[in-house]
Amino acid sequence: MRREFAAAFILAACALLAWQLMETSAVRTLLGDFRAFYCGGSLVLHGADPYASGPLLRCEQTPAPFGLHSAREADLPAPFPGYALAAFAVFSLLPYPVAAAAWFLLLLVCTTLACIFLGRLCDRPAFAAFAFIAVAFSVAVIPYGELAPIILAALTGGALALRRGVNTASVLALGVLALLPHVALPVFLALFIWNKAMRWPIVVIGIVLACLDVAVGGPNLALAYFLRVLPNHAASEIGFVTQYSVTWLAQGIGAPDRLALIAGNASYAAMVVAGIWFGGLVSKRFRDPAFLMLIPAACAVTGGSFIHYSEITLALPAALLLYVRSTGVPKVLAAVAAVLVALPWQAVVTQPALMIPIAAGAITIAAVVLQLSPRYSLRIGAGATLFCALCILAAWHFGPQTAPHTAGRPFDPTLAEASWAKLISDQTSSSGIVWWIPKLPTWSGLLALFASGVMAAAGRE
Repeated sequence: MRREFAAAFILAACALLAWQLMETSAVRTLLGDFRAFYCGGSLVLHGADPYASGPLLRCEQTPAPFGLHSAREADLPAPFPGYALAAFAVFSLLPYPVAAAAWFLLLLVCTTLACIFLGRLCDRPAFAAFAFIAVAFSVAVIPYGELAPIILAALTGGALALRRGVNTASVLALGVLALLPHVALPVFLALFIWNKAMRWPIVVIGIVLACLDVAVGGPNLALAYFLRVLPNHAASEIGFVTQYSVTWLAQGIGAPDRLALIAGNASYAAMVVAGIWFGGLVSKRFRDPAFLMLIPAACAVTGGSFIHYSEITLALPAALLLYVRSTGVPKVLAAVAAVLVALPWQAVVTQPALMIPIAAGAITIAAVVLQLSPRYSLRIGAGATLFCALCILAAWHFGPQTAPHTAGRPFDPTLAEASWAKLISDQTSSSGIVWWIPKLPTWSGLLALFASGVMAAAGRE
């Protein structure tokens, strides 16, 4: 029966992924984020500025088959440091459709590896780990070509290697994790502070990345990333409906752009410190160095000035490991976090039919991943169904509630973020209740995860 259920679930997940691939293809956003990665890498390969609006837009406007993303009036920015764009330059050696196919296969392989590593980390079969992330990855990650599968494989593989004392594999995983600097930073710092064996490797990785960053485009381009690109990019998505950041929250309650950005940056700094501190304490409490990577990564995607749901999925390993290792109230909070964070609730606003896979996913996570009784699993599924229905009714009653967002300051016209900010402001900016309601479970789950970590660190049951 277990094999039959696993086979049925895997087939259902594949069908869900195929459905979402067709949905994104129909509106020409298939692997959209990868298009920006690809074009940024191509510009680096040819010695051009990967952050400049004109060259990036011309690359992204090149027609592509199969519904692959192609830009129109605005370009999709590639806000990565030079060393990360150098990695994407390898893909730009291929024609774009071929590179997109290779990237898609890489995401599937990394998803498989992440399931294997997460299962071993948390004493669960790989299928349970797959059931944990399947709905989120099929709906909100893989169809858009996001980095999350690669980062999740590096995060879980590195944590597992760290637990086993295989430092070489840990170092390699950290190098991959650095593709997302805001996630890698607290992990690097936590390991440097709490793990003596990793201090010199982290120093070496930092030096290598800095040298590669400068070698890609020179010191001016490296500085431009921090001084111009990051501030403009965070500001460009202040009102974006897919944002889960403190900046989006702050502007939603009426804060001016400048104050909203300050709030987001302050929250990120606070969560970095918290992640480092509690990561070390939880690691000592359970005598498991894997927490030194998982807790800081989870804190890095909580709050901040620029956070999408695909990045929030990187908090899932911390939630599951806390659930497995803790008892009492921390275990209950970790279970709540696991269910709430693992499902893309906001997607039902634009695709009401997703209520079915989300409800099924909630039941499967409760029964297979958390190993709860059928009674509790069905109750969780019923709750998920009712909440999705509430989101759908709110969207029907209030309408899409998109509204132009007037930027508090002008954008650098030479950067891709200028046209991107205008597109978001005109078409997908809002802070209406339609977008607040479906984000509540995700925010609540992240808070529950943080509370679980704090209580576990304090030894409270």
